Amino acid sequence: MLTYDLKVGYSCNNRCKHCVIDDSKDMLLNKAVSIDLTTNECMEQIDEMLKKRITSIVLTGGEVTIRKDFSELIKKCVDSNLLITVQTNGRKLNDVKIINAIKDVKNIKFVIALHGKSAKTHDAITQVRGSFIETCQGIKKMCLLGKNVILKIVISKINMLELPEIIKLASNLGVKYICFAFPHGHGAARKNFSKIIPTYSELKEILREMINIATQEKINIEFEAIPFCIIPYAMQLVGELKYLEGNTMCTQVREDTFDWEKVRKSIKRKGNNCIKCDMDNFCEGPWSEYIETFGTDELIPIRLPIKSKELIYKALNKKI
Repeated sequence: MLTYDLKVGYSCNNRCKHCVIDDSKDMLLNKAVSIDLTTNECMEQIDEMLKKRITSIVLTGGEVTIRKDFSELIKKCVDSNLLITVQTNGRKLNDVKIINAIKDVKNIKFVIALHGKSAKTHDAITQVRGSFIETCQGIKKMCLLGKNVILKIVISKINMLELPEIIKLASNLGVKYICFAFPHGHGAARKNFSKIIPTYSELKEILREMINIATQEKINIEFEAIPFCIIPYAMQLVGELKYLEGNTMCTQVREDTFDWEKVRKSIKRKGNNCIKCDMDNFCEGPWSEYIETFGTDELIPIRLPIKSKELIYKALNKKI
């Protein structure tokens, strides 16, 4: 399956402390160039990728739901028979115009950013008072409409102690799937690195508690940019495994389209010992900035029993 990740612009109604787009956004602002694509530019880029036979699309930003042409973009994707993913902070999902644009669309899912168990934490991260309430309302609305909802939670020093409680909140809102993403030290996250990015060691016991609670709540979870060796007892939850089943092409605002797999792997790093790990062929390692700051001592090679290794390799190779 070939997916197209289209960044429609960098305008957003949140100002998240971990947001990775700040560098790209600032580059355009310094050139006095618009940080958002026009409707025609979006349509042209979709048409161009349809020629390459994409089967699904991710509409992202910035914040796609604050655009006046949101319904037009959705209609274009529907008319093109694309599976649609809307990446959003969810704050506008309770608006009538947004609901009308998506309520009858079947092949659509929403990846909604939620970063705290309460307004105190979530709003501290988004730097917008009232954003937590609006996001929770949006999540609940999409669940009530029967839409496929995935929560995207960026792990940080600010919210890490309440990550288990966020799982319980998600369950109460009707969510069945959560992606926990380790922060990438770009953009705002780079500027706030020491305040945002924890070590894997600080997270280890929290991750174990999260997995236990997710099991109790019957919620599926995954972890992005957390290597196998950090959760060797739950390696099936490593989020990068999903990339074995397809490829994604991405376009940043006013930049060339690129292969996300190649770029993603190029901005991650491993330690010298990683070659000794039985999962080395399937592991991408942490973000490069993490290794540069914290080193590689936490990355302990995994050694599997021969039968377990054979079974795991067989299952993973089927996905490639």
